[in-house]
Amino acid sequence: MPISSAVGLIRSPRLTRALAALIMLVLLGLPSDRCHADIFHLIDGKTIEGTIIRETGDLISIRGHDGKITTIDRSRIQRIEKKSTSLDEYLERSASIKVDDLKGNLDLARWCLDVKLAAQAQKHLKLVLAIDPDHDESRRILGYVWLGGDWYIKGSPEAIERLEELSSDPEVPVRDIPEQLRLPDWDQQDLPELPELPPLDDAGVEKVVVIVDEKIGRKKPERSGMIYHLRRMGGKLQFVPGKDDKAKIIVKVRTRCYFVKLQTFFSAPIANIFQGEARAQFYERNSAGKLVLRKTTTVKIPFSSSVQRSKEVALQYTYYITLETIAARISRWGWMKQRGSRSLPMPNTR
Repeated sequence: MPISSAVGLIRSPRLTRALAALIMLVLLGLPSDRCHADIFHLIDGKTIEGTIIRETGDLISIRGHDGKITTIDRSRIQRIEKKSTSLDEYLERSASIKVDDLKGNLDLARWCLDVKLAAQAQKHLKLVLAIDPDHDESRRILGYVWLGGDWYIKGSPEAIERLEELSSDPEVPVRDIPEQLRLPDWDQQDLPELPELPPLDDAGVEKVVVIVDEKIGRKKPERSGMIYHLRRMGGKLQFVPGKDDKAKIIVKVRTRCYFVKLQTFFSAPIANIFQGEARAQFYERNSAGKLVLRKTTTVKIPFSSSVQRSKEVALQYTYYITLETIAARISRWGWMKQRGSRSLPMPNTR
């Protein structure tokens, strides 16, 4: 299984950290119990460091630190030296580290790299990602790059596709973020609990399950305003958060808001450029019980912000506007209009 698939499993919210650690052990094929590594001195002066895993007649198979198995004739061995090796020390160190100890696993991974235990280093770097999926150092060592709001294996088909997507976008006028940023009602901390919009009433309404996957920079928002915006549409619709288990109608929304670049003028910084992207997909379960994709809508919204404004604030604003825009697009779908929903206004970014 490739590293990208393994990390995809780690990032699944259905897996506990302990289970993620067990998966990593299985994927790497590393022994979880103690073993002793010997040094085999051969009659030609060479040495092999590892553990005997099989003896067949006069043939001995030895597994080295890198997992490679070497099979030699017993007559070639001059002597066997019982000696503490890097693998022995690794086993002692790893025995005291818990799977959810980020610093412990990271420190051990660094040590493994120093002593050329590459496979063991990968194991502990992946355990770090099970705890912190956006850990920069671990991602970099494992060969990841950050492209347009997400991690990709460098040189992978997915990374190449994403690079092409980012570079092939037509030129879009960059809009400025206003000096005074207005927080949307649903995110103001001093408000009481928000009312349902519209009131949830099972009589004569159709339930739409909303599944969101959102990121602001490299973090998920503390709470999503997606359902709040969709319920502004009104009509005979009931938007609820949930999963795709047995749901008849599903809307999946994926948003990514991220910093793009620093814009300069004769080497002087003048503005930070941000990008908001969203994709909404409409699924309907057919008579055979299978979910069928009926419609997809995407938006891309670039913004320019003063270098004096913090990136965190600018990213938050980009996220708000991206949410409002994709909700307005969804409100214009024919399926929604047939059920009495009203079109939401497109946000004014000027």
